[in-house]
Amino acid sequence: MRQVPTWHAYERLAAEGRLEGVSDSPSPDGEDEATFFRSALEGRKRVLDLGCGAGGPLLALAKCVTTICGLDAAPSMLALARRNIAALGITNAALARGLAEMLPFPDAVFDGVAVSGTLESLPDPDAALAELSRVTADEAVIANLEWDFRYFVPDGQPRTESWLRLDGEQLVFQARHYLVDPYRIRDERYMLDPGSNFARQLSADEKLRAECRKLTDLTPEDIPREALLDCFYDVEAHFDPETLREALERAGFEVVRQHVAPSFGVPHIFSVFCKAG
Repeated sequence: MRQVPTWHAYERLAAEGRLEGVSDSPSPDGEDEATFFRSALEGRKRVLDLGCGAGGPLLALAKCVTTICGLDAAPSMLALARRNIAALGITNAALARGLAEMLPFPDAVFDGVAVSGTLESLPDPDAALAELSRVTADEAVIANLEWDFRYFVPDGQPRTESWLRLDGEQLVFQARHYLVDPYRIRDERYMLDPGSNFARQLSADEKLRAECRKLTDLTPEDIPREALLDCFYDVEAHFDPETLREALERAGFEVVRQHVAPSFGVPHIFSVFCKAG
């Protein structure tokens, strides 16, 4: 089984047109993310949106900072961000392709950073945070938003959820492992041969065909080798408030404020850090 970085999934979604929309003021069912990022970074001279996706915090921040640069690893996501920037008439934004663990910027160039869900999509967030420390000036501010992973492991115990998904006629078995010590998600995907008897029997399920997704008790060991076309996985690091603070502190940032509030129905950690001078 080969490892595929998480950003490949977003690249595919953007290329298929399944991520779209233009907004500089998102209104989730909870704390307003746009207001959070603006309150932390307003007035900054040069800001980085790390893992900007289709625009992310960049669209909300452009009006209140001097310049902003969005970085993402997925070309299709950057193309969508470029269209959103143009649609909003933003003129002080630039985009760059690159990995969070190898930022294509000189030292100490940014005095502000917005990070929305990016650290939780990386297998090695410490490497990305070391790069953020390199490219930020002393007293730079980082506004960071991540899931509070305690929501997914409320009893502190690892667990696994599995689904069958239909993508057109392609049947996929997905196993998502929620791990602890340290917090991680390992997401495994098994592409099944639609012509195999095993896949045909599963695909005939009326609920699966109606909703294209169904929880299942199947395990990877239940898949016959002859029914398997491909399989891959990715691993993402995750945090609670304490482990997130510790990760930023290891990279030379001090917490300014931090709280947990719902956003899109899931508790998120809203944090502001400052680089020690």
